[in-house]
Amino acid sequence: MSMQTDHIIKDFFKDTSRFADLMNAILYGGQDVIKPDELQVMDSNEIFVGKYISKERRRDVIMMWKGKESQAILALEAHNQVDFTMVSRTLLYDALTYNMQDKKSKNHMLPYVMSIVLFHGEGKWTAKTSLLERVNIPEGIKQESNDWKMNVIDIKDLDYHLLKNEDNRSVVKAVGKIWRKEKEDFKGMEVSKAAARVIAILTERYDILDLVKGDKETMAMWSFWQDIENSGFQKGEERGMERGMKKGKLELVILLLKNTLGKLTPELIVRIEKSNEEELSNIALHISDIHSENDVLKYI
Repeated sequence: MSMQTDHIIKDFFKDTSRFADLMNAILYGGQDVIKPDELQVMDSNEIFVGKYISKERRRDVIMMWKGKESQAILALEAHNQVDFTMVSRTLLYDALTYNMQDKKSKNHMLPYVMSIVLFHGEGKWTAKTSLLERVNIPEGIKQESNDWKMNVIDIKDLDYHLLKNEDNRSVVKAVGKIWRKEKEDFKGMEVSKAAARVIAILTERYDILDLVKGDKETMAMWSFWQDIENSGFQKGEERGMERGMKKGKLELVILLLKNTLGKLTPELIVRIEKSNEEELSNIALHISDIHSENDVLKYI
């Protein structure tokens, strides 16, 4: 997901009505437990200070929920690719959030932090969701080891009937049906422009975002689907050319980094493969300034 489109999803779910509705569907089976007026958008910028780097970490959406009887910090991370590093990353995000509360709160009790990874890519999430499943534990101490599990929700498996917000229901229903190619159900279905933009991004149809522009307040999903099919998600030749150019640039960057740093970790290779062309170009342009894997992360 590019920086240019990333904000559309964030802005959509920063609406407290949509956020509350989505969390109620995920956590409470659609019961009206979390109220929009009990939510407060939190600053998603957190600073991670390591031994060698000071690096900004940004959550997608994070809110403080102050209910009459409950209080928690709820975070949403939208993800379109299966990522085996997500367990440790989400653990880090939650730990940083607790640390931030420690610094702000004078109370020895902290609000509970829960992160939801909303997977909206094609296929199923196959990466590990438990920390202990990702680490090699020495024999004899496994029973004493603490586990940590992250919450992954596949938007395609979420029952849209549990959602009361019309935009949320449209998004969840349409995304699932697009990935499953159930186009007949789109006949007569109208969605708001805000929902249509998010549907386009969640299903990786970035090239048809321009079709959502205009004066009309709603969009017919049948027309939306036809535009997707007719565009071929871009003309086949253009997509093939773009993929070829990016593949060539990716191979060049990895070769340059191996010549500079030696063997690269699997985690870094995954991050590089997910980089867009601009980020790959930045790595190549600054190769003389790169002396460690941390230096690479400054450009992606």
